[in-house]
Amino acid sequence: MERKILHITTIDFTIDKMLIDKMVELSKYNNEVDLLSSDVGFQKKIKEYGYRHINTNIERTISPMADFKSLVTIYRFLKWEKYDVVHTHTAKAGFVGRVAAKLAGVKVVCHTSHGLPFFEGQSRVKNAIYYTLEKVASWFSNGYFSQNYEDLEAIKNLVPKKVLTGYEGNGVPLNKLDAYPQLTEEQKEEYQNAFNISDNDFTFLVGARFESIKNHHLLLNALKQIPEEKRNFKVLLAGLGGPLEEEIKRLVKEYGLEERVLFLGYRDDVYELIQVSDAIMLTSRKEGIPRMLMEAMAFSKPVLATNVLGTRELVVHQETGEMVEDNSVDELKQAIEAWIDPASKERLKSYAEKGRKHIEDHFTEAIVASRINDFYKKLESR
Repeated sequence: MERKILHITTIDFTIDKMLIDKMVELSKYNNEVDLLSSDVGFQKKIKEYGYRHINTNIERTISPMADFKSLVTIYRFLKWEKYDVVHTHTAKAGFVGRVAAKLAGVKVVCHTSHGLPFFEGQSRVKNAIYYTLEKVASWFSNGYFSQNYEDLEAIKNLVPKKVLTGYEGNGVPLNKLDAYPQLTEEQKEEYQNAFNISDNDFTFLVGARFESIKNHHLLLNALKQIPEEKRNFKVLLAGLGGPLEEEIKRLVKEYGLEERVLFLGYRDDVYELIQVSDAIMLTSRKEGIPRMLMEAMAFSKPVLATNVLGTRELVVHQETGEMVEDNSVDELKQAIEAWIDPASKERLKSYAEKGRKHIEDHFTEAIVASRINDFYKKLESR
């Protein structure tokens, strides 16, 4: 018998970038999948995959009146449409969606944490608010899954004993990436000319929204410490805006890095940018399991990142890439200097090869979808 599932997230950007390939794999298990979120411009792309998308406004920030309105709208929709499973993603949609689903009588309600909204280093007030909201929402859940093992331990301490918890993990659509067109030498040269990348430049790609959790400040503080005569690098910053974008642009000018750090804005050609780059870097304070690094490793690119929650479950230090301690400007500076040195070429090549194998064995969407489907079976049998 076909299982009817509704996945809820805050915005359709998340569906397009983080969920849609997982849904393709999940549909192979006799699941009929619908998707619900706010539309910020990606609804058409989602529908091109053949999925039904329900456009419902969900604010990204806490807004009691708007959140209550979203909850009522989703509740009414779920009373009309009968789903076997409602599965939520992201903190806000996770709260509103789970409460609405349970009140509407949906039998199986579950949530995936892509990185808990409360974490060490956050202000006490924010931490308390997010922890309380997440704890309340967990009472409206049958299942609560994590993309990494560290968050899973926190989840087990958070949720009621009746809630099934488990490791979901994260992955990339390996077959899709392998079938993606490889850039010709002429095409690579066009990109290099567009970004003014010389033959001697080592190119890092950083794909991250401009917000505090992504810690662009650490990156810039490390780059400005590198002497001018050693600055044979280009750093490509690609991301969907964010509250700190203007501040980061100001700091790049202030630090004299305008020729070395380029702002690309939101890009549809991320896979091309990965191919053009020599390595991918991420300086986040925490992650679920970072998708950008998984994609880079699938394309056999070396990765340099901070040793933080989520990332350290993906990157095996000095085997599939390298990690530096969070907020260690000196460590990151030294690592960048070492990576841009031609003497590191063979070492980075080894990271790239082992990183690709690591993705094949542990981090594909097919593996993740199989786990999710097993969770659904367990929840239904209860």
